Amino acid sequence: MVATVRTLTARDAPALARLMSAYRAAMEDGTDRPVTADDARALILGAGNDRLLLGAEVQGTLCAFALAFDLPEIIAGGRAGQLDDLFVAPEARGKGLARALIAELAGIGWARGWSHLRWLVPRSNLRARRLYQTIAEPAPWDSFRLVLRDRPGASSG
Repeated sequence: MVATVRTLTARDAPALARLMSAYRAAMEDGTDRPVTADDARALILGAGNDRLLLGAEVQGTLCAFALAFDLPEIIAGGRAGQLDDLFVAPEARGKGLARALIAELAGIGWARGWSHLRWLVPRSNLRARRLYQTIAEPAPWDSFRLVLRDRPGASSG
């Protein structure tokens, strides 16, 4: 199977919206609101030098996406990549799409002089964790999250 990895464009918005909706549903702590093509188009059009939005397609069908950021990195004194979201449609898993997206981001990072590419993975996603252990080494830090959407005293309407 040959996958094509490329930067997404506005014409990809409907397919990206379907993938983003499936990703939200899979990430159990996300919202149940489906992503619209307009939502996806806004994300695509907001991509640029510091926000990277890649897609992987098989036989002309968008099956996966990765959203990453090019960020300042104080410890190394340069820049680093942060892979924020990566999703492969269930029917396309096991075909090397996640690996291809990460390889493309690594190539971008090497060209930009990043000190590293880092990403988070849910503890419960054992399949992804097994893949990532073949690509990278575990980071020497823990991740924490402060949820802000449910701020105490915030008005709901």
